[in-house]
Amino acid sequence: MELKESLNKKEFLNFEKDIRIHPDAEIEKGSFIGNGSLILDSKLGKVTIGEKCIIGNYTLIEDDVVIGDGSKVWHFNHIRSGVKIGKNCILGDYVFIDSNVEIGDETKIQNYVPVYHGVEMEEGVFLGPNSLTTNDLFPRARTDEGTLQGEDDWKVSSIHIGKDASIGAGAILRPGIKIGEKALIGAGAIVTKDVPPGAVVVGNPARFLKYADDFESK
Repeated sequence: MELKESLNKKEFLNFEKDIRIHPDAEIEKGSFIGNGSLILDSKLGKVTIGEKCIIGNYTLIEDDVVIGDGSKVWHFNHIRSGVKIGKNCILGDYVFIDSNVEIGDETKIQNYVPVYHGVEMEEGVFLGPNSLTTNDLFPRARTDEGTLQGEDDWKVSSIHIGKDASIGAGAILRPGIKIGEKALIGAGAIVTKDVPPGAVVVGNPARFLKYADDFESK
């Protein structure tokens, strides 16, 4: 059967300054939506969205999130409260950003990537699909007394990812490490210690392979 007309298709609501919002989207009072932005069927708390942004279908964004101009947050994402996303960033499908994470301008996060509380990313970072950041050296579901752990029981060890660093698909970053500027982490690597600027590391545990061309002469 060939459909002669679209089925159950809803028209977008058009607002001033070329802002378009899906009629099923939910947006909290007091939010700011920048000129030229497109909000698909998503649920937004009290947020600040920059100009010419896209928020994808079935994405949940909690309160006090700030998203910079030109950024695209695609489908099935969950962004927790207090997150700051820079300008011209791209978040693929099924991305989780934990509370108070800061993401620098022009960062790309591919599909199925969780970014946990305590992670800091400078501008131009690339996180490949299924790469993983962690934030607790000794994770447990319960305390020594046998009660379920709460926020006060977690000891967060932050991860810092430098400008223009690239994290390959499926790589895992151990808590408490620093990834230097323009470092390259190979696909599937498990990184257990700091990586210097421009270094290429691969394997499990990750080991130094070489320096990128623009660092070899330094």
